[in-house]
Amino acid sequence: MEIRLLGPVEVTVDDRGVPLGPPQRRAVLAALAVDADHPVSLGTLIERVWDLPPDRATDSLYAHIARLRQALTGTEVSIERRGGGYALEVDPDRVDAHRFRRLAKEAQTHAGDDLTRATLLAEAMDLWRGAPLTGIPGDWAARVRYSIEQQFVGAIVTWAQAQLRMGRPDLVVTELTPLVPRHPLAEPLAGMLMRGLRALGRTAEAVALYARLRGYLTDHLGIEPGPELRALHQELLRGDHDPLTRAAGRSGTRELLFAQVTGSSR
Repeated sequence: MEIRLLGPVEVTVDDRGVPLGPPQRRAVLAALAVDADHPVSLGTLIERVWDLPPDRATDSLYAHIARLRQALTGTEVSIERRGGGYALEVDPDRVDAHRFRRLAKEAQTHAGDDLTRATLLAEAMDLWRGAPLTGIPGDWAARVRYSIEQQFVGAIVTWAQAQLRMGRPDLVVTELTPLVPRHPLAEPLAGMLMRGLRALGRTAEAVALYARLRGYLTDHLGIEPGPELRALHQELLRGDHDPLTRAAGRSGTRELLFAQVTGSSR
C-alpha cells in the first residue's frame, strides 16, 4: 500500500488505484498525509482544503472524511480522531513524500561515499511522478508543491555532484538536459549541467547554456546570474579544469539513475 503525493494524489494497493473521489476529497487526504501519523486540527484541515472556507465547512470536512474512511477500508490505513483533530494512521514511509525526504536525508549522511549517496538519491528520485499534489487547488497546495520541488532540485544537484566526482558526466548530462529548462531559476542545477558538458568536452554547449539562462533571468527578472554561476562561466571561457569532475567514464549500472525523473516530471 502506498499513498502518493509526488504527482497526482493517489492511494494504491498492489499497484491498483483506490477510488478517492473529487479533487477536494483528495485535498483532505493530502492535508492529512503530509503529517502522516500525527493529528491535524480541524481548523488546520479547513485552512489547507479551502482558501475561502464555505459556510458549513466543518460539515463538508466531516463528509469528506467519512467517504475517505469508506474508500480506505481494507488498505491498512485509517483516519482516526486524535488530539482534537484527525490523524492518518499509517507508517510515514508508506507516503512517497515522506520516503523521499528520508532517503534524501540519509544520503546527506554519506558525504564520503559517493556511490551510496548517488544510489539513495536515485531511489528517492524514482518516486517522482510529476508536480506534487497535481490537481489539488489552493494556496496551501501551492506552498507544499513549491517546497517539495525545491527539495527535489536540491537532491538532483547532490546526485549530480556525486556522479561527476565518480567520473560519470554522461549520466549527469543525460538526466539534467531535460530538467534544466523546467527549472530555469535553479542556478545550481544549470551549473551541474554546465560542468557535465565541460567534462565531456562540450564547452561550447555549456557556454551557450549560460547565455540562455542569463537571457531568461535578465528578461524575466531583471537580474544577472549569481556569483557562483558567473565564476563557472569565466572558468569555461578560460578553459580551466574543473576539480569536481574526474575523467568521463562509462555510465555503469543503470540502478544509479533515477530514470523516471525525466519521464514523470513532464
